[in-house]
Amino acid sequence: MAESSQNQKKIDNIFQVNPLKISDYEQDDIEDLRKNGRVSKWYNIRNKSEEFAFKTISEQEDQKLVQNQVTILKELHDCQNIIKFYGLTCEGNKWYLVTEWAEYGNLREYYTNNKDQFDLRLKLRMSLDIARGLNFLRAVEIVHRDIRAENILITINETAKLANFKLSRYLNAATLNQGQNLERVRYCAPELLERAPNYKYDHKCEVYSFGILLWEIAEGKIPYEDSNDIVDITDKVRNKMYREPFSENNQIPGEFKKLEIEGM
Repeated sequence: MAESSQNQKKIDNIFQVNPLKISDYEQDDIEDLRKNGRVSKWYNIRNKSEEFAFKTISEQEDQKLVQNQVTILKELHDCQNIIKFYGLTCEGNKWYLVTEWAEYGNLREYYTNNKDQFDLRLKLRMSLDIARGLNFLRAVEIVHRDIRAENILITINETAKLANFKLSRYLNAATLNQGQNLERVRYCAPELLERAPNYKYDHKCEVYSFGILLWEIAEGKIPYEDSNDIVDITDKVRNKMYREPFSENNQIPGEFKKLEIEGM
């Protein structure tokens, strides 16, 4: 059987496993809700220090995308810089994807809400966290396909972890048509913006997105924040070869800047 067929069989079987028992968990009284109420904090009733993120799987979601995400996450349990996946659970006909809880939310929320503690040392450490997560994906031949600040979660220990594997694929899998939105375009490699026929997303595209993230971490700002139009950003990046410059007064080491530039 071809490897792609074996992977698809794993995806087809994913909902046939026994779910986690919802009775083993209870929702946080504070009801810390995120993503428009779709993600909530729960505890293990036997150990209140164990916190989990319960993400609602809506009836409108493409089951194949959910199955794909679960399959990918099950492959990544050995990496400390990828959000931990614990399983699926249900309450009546309502299904949840259960992962570890990220206390500080995503990377952009972190640097926006914690400017005073986001010092040079922490910036470098989080950059290394993300690099380790991407290196792990490369080793197991998986591409994330949506590397951006919203999909980097920050735990209570201020560790950065890759999350949201809904669009991820095995490197040798068939190319998936990926719709673009403004936030994705901010991190998108020029060759993808060109939409060249038969161009296949690969790890070089992830490296480019990582370079954009390095700049965002260094500056604490949204990439191309003055542009709120997909066409404008596409023109800057693809046609004018524009890249966001580092500010003169930041304390980022030259090696860090060189890494960001080389990744672009």
